[in-house]
Amino acid sequence: MAAGSRLYRTAGIVIRRRNQGEADRVLTLCTPQGKIEVIVKGARKIRSRKAGHVELFSRSDFIISRVEHSWDIVSQAETVEPHARLRGDLVRGAHARYAVELLDRFFAPGEGDGALFDLLDHTLTWLCEEPDPALSIRFYEQHLLGLAGFRPELFRCVGEHETPHPLRPPTEHGDRPPYGLDPERGGALCRRCYATRPRSRWIEPLSAAGLSLLQDCQREPYSTLRTRAIPPALHAEAARVMERYIVYHLERQVGAARFLRNLRITAPPAQPTGDGTKTHRRL
Repeated sequence: MAAGSRLYRTAGIVIRRRNQGEADRVLTLCTPQGKIEVIVKGARKIRSRKAGHVELFSRSDFIISRVEHSWDIVSQAETVEPHARLRGDLVRGAHARYAVELLDRFFAPGEGDGALFDLLDHTLTWLCEEPDPALSIRFYEQHLLGLAGFRPELFRCVGEHETPHPLRPPTEHGDRPPYGLDPERGGALCRRCYATRPRSRWIEPLSAAGLSLLQDCQREPYSTLRTRAIPPALHAEAARVMERYIVYHLERQVGAARFLRNLRITAPPAQPTGDGTKTHRRL
């Protein structure tokens, strides 16, 4: 669109929706230019042409009209990727709601950029396709926190050391003292610092395998990470320590995290749809 035009075009992923008035709907969008709120006039009418293009989690191309002192108005919307499986599968949908809630909590209107948009777009695609949606979320958490400025330090102990103390968790198994994750200091503690720490309700124990998983989520591309088999107990541990870390920095609970924690997943992992082939863009 020409400079100064009242209309602008953008890609957008719907991360939140709420009703407005009798027939309208206000959308929160993650776009390559940041998080924005817009209104879709008449979206709740039965014959609305826009309704099918503004579903939760869907990625669409929008033409939007600028309005001073109010929400910008969606003039046109066309679905690019509906991510429909996230709205029809309880487990996948719960993970997707957690992903968009984290983004909505950490980023204010106007904040965000193309990297954040791409991260969410990739993650929602993986949540549709992957047998284990939990791995996609572990990866997403680390990279979202990095973009928000809260990335935990996992490769050096954040405790009291005269010189940097690298964290290289061993590969052997057994009952060994745990590492720790300290949200207040912003990262991981070595075994000695965790054992001698002052009492705090925020610091969580972290096994060597758990620390290794979180480190890999920061440094490995998802295309590599997804080839590994992660035991459910290890996912549960990583989810526990990251929930505590995130709650500390948000200063509030994450509703979707509570739902995931209480969700009893008894069915076997879901399988991809279609012909079984998968395509993944590398992050």
